[in-house]
Amino acid sequence: MAAEINQMLGKLPLVIIDPVKGCSDSRFEIPEWGLYFSKVRDVLPKINSFAKKHRECGGQVIWVKPVPWVEKYLPDNINKLYNENPDARFYIEDYVDEYNDFPDVIDVEADDIILEKNSYSAFVNPKLSKLLSYSYLIAGVYADGCVNATIIDGWSRGFFTYIISDLVESMDIEVKQIQKRNLITQMWPLMYGHVRARAHVGYSMCSHDFCQRLCFILLPLNNGTNWCCSSPS
Repeated sequence: MAAEINQMLGKLPLVIIDPVKGCSDSRFEIPEWGLYFSKVRDVLPKINSFAKKHRECGGQVIWVKPVPWVEKYLPDNINKLYNENPDARFYIEDYVDEYNDFPDVIDVEADDIILEKNSYSAFVNPKLSKLLSYSYLIAGVYADGCVNATIIDGWSRGFFTYIISDLVESMDIEVKQIQKRNLITQMWPLMYGHVRARAHVGYSMCSHDFCQRLCFILLPLNNGTNWCCSSPS
């Protein structure tokens, strides 16, 4: 059983949602709305480090980024909402050309895949469904926005989700942090997949001759014991 878990998780794609300047750079913060991104800036290096480890042991890394968040690139339903409800309007006005650039803390490698989306869920890009077989890992921002939309959409399409709970983040404002915590502790684990912190998803050396390499492992939530091919099933 442990070997099967190893093999399964080692093959899962890692889907990372919106680690872009528009969702993290202080130039895109909106002080008059109380919207700040310091927590997102804090998590991006951790996401990058996790992606590096996943890539090193053979996992596919898929970066998903939004189109520039302006009217001409967005679908009719989002534009209708924004135009009819000023409180929902979230068009970007400044630094538009940089909005969906990756910040310097994100290292995209040649074998990684980059997808673009023009709505909240990454699955609006049909290429994502074709890259997944069944299960996948997810990280990124914002937990209560595009990450949540992707998780729900993917689940509805029949995919199984492993959510890395401390590699998803939201804006600093308390209402967003409360929403994130509720998703992690209530909604996601009860409705949309398995929620695991980085402390329970790691990398280790297996002692078997055929596994003398870095191997993706899952650490059981109850005792933190390493799962590897040499562990009891």
